[in-house]
Amino acid sequence: MPYAPSYEVFLDRRAYLFNGGQVGCLFLHGFMGTPKSGRPLAEALARQGLTVYAPLLPGHGHHPDKLAGVTMQDWLAEATDALATISDHCQEIVIIGHSMGAVLGSYLATIHGNIRGLVLVAPPLEVPDWRLSLMPILKYVMPWLEPLKRSSLRKIAHERILDMYPEVNLNDPALQKWLEEISRMPTSALAEMSRAFKMGRNQWRRIQAPTLIIQGGQDIATTVEKSQTIFELLPAKQKDIVIFPEAGHQLLRDNSEAMKQVWQRIGRFIEAMTSARLVEEELLAEQA
Repeated sequence: MPYAPSYEVFLDRRAYLFNGGQVGCLFLHGFMGTPKSGRPLAEALARQGLTVYAPLLPGHGHHPDKLAGVTMQDWLAEATDALATISDHCQEIVIIGHSMGAVLGSYLATIHGNIRGLVLVAPPLEVPDWRLSLMPILKYVMPWLEPLKRSSLRKIAHERILDMYPEVNLNDPALQKWLEEISRMPTSALAEMSRAFKMGRNQWRRIQAPTLIIQGGQDIATTVEKSQTIFELLPAKQKDIVIFPEAGHQLLRDNSEAMKQVWQRIGRFIEAMTSARLVEEELLAEQA
């Protein structure tokens, strides 16, 4: 059964399913992300007859405090359930995973041999700050982390806040206390994220499905060098890596400068791996 959160999920961050044909795309969002991050691309693919499903991972869809008590196994279970859901609709499936979603997608690809292709968008090799790797221990003495108070995490935290509240003024002195409150997160969740990334390092070596890696040159959560390392670890016979020098971590967003090229490359990959035939001009029509 799809994840049913006990808390309110913002309307535009809920799971969605676009019913289409026998070619389907499963989109898995990242840590602190939501299905919203892939929705513009999902809608573009759905307009061309593809089935697209984007589940909401447990603990997501609201402020980070909702991640308390959530485990990596919860995320894996939801991803597995999501694959079963789209498999009921489709015969040919491509998984698109962003950030931690790329790790979850790689897990699915290694245990299910019927995956036609795997798109890893900004896949993580390790946590962005080495101190986060200590969270499995620190969670017992430091239950909460306030990222706005840490220079190495502040930019990532700002991106997450703007994703949730696009109009907010991050520099407004009157809002600083509120911003710190809504961005603080349980260290137990960061420990689970660290576990997931560690699992990913074991998964990359096992992927046989055709794989496309998409990486931004300005990404602060992962880097070109780390994505290149993942690429070299992949045993898949069909694999490719594409770097977009000016792009950051959110490569699928409709406000990403490289987004049009990213969509184009993903569309071509889907065509190469499935029976889908996409009209590129229509795929990019909304972004012209």
